[in-house]
Amino acid sequence: MLAGPSEVIKNVEELLALRQSAHIETKPLIVWEPRPSSCTSENFSLFQEAAQLVDVFSSNHVELTAIFDKPSKITAAMITDYANIFRESGIGSEGQGYVVVRSGEQGCFVTSKQGSFWSPAYYPNHSQNTRVVDPTGAGNAYLGAFAVGFLQNKSIYEAACYGAVGASFALEQVGVPERSLDQEDIEVWNGENVFDRLKRYQSRFKSEL
Repeated sequence: MLAGPSEVIKNVEELLALRQSAHIETKPLIVWEPRPSSCTSENFSLFQEAAQLVDVFSSNHVELTAIFDKPSKITAAMITDYANIFRESGIGSEGQGYVVVRSGEQGCFVTSKQGSFWSPAYYPNHSQNTRVVDPTGAGNAYLGAFAVGFLQNKSIYEAACYGAVGASFALEQVGVPERSLDQEDIEVWNGENVFDRLKRYQSRFKSEL
């Protein structure tokens, strides 16, 4: 959900109540992307409270650092430090959740009680790559694909791979990717099989861990 911390507290309570009234016993995967305007140091305590109600907290690097301060330059070390501080304050039930910081061409930093890692961007040099057209919506695409990858595989590493590949398609044009069928009636996006791209990224990701 895209929301400020106060909205998250209210919405999660309502969501769980509705599921209970409908006798849905399975626990939902709750992914929180903070509303940019809410990312201020004044809201830090509210962020800590709301983060305990979700499974995944995912901001971009600018939003994360704004919760602490507004540095003139954001470094990879700063991202990892702030993300770990945020994670240590408690994400999800019993602190078992994840912080996922989307950092553009730097890739994505993921941290949890189980460990931390950087996953590379599919296109690591945006400004030098002619395939990168427009970043609008790439973060949303990342989180949608990340959630699918996590639910299907129960692996945070696989989820990060799905997220990076999902975002890569969103970057390649203004608007949504072009969906079509190849000669074998297999769905392709922008003329490419999604799972072929995923396999290539998984191989690259493993080699960089």
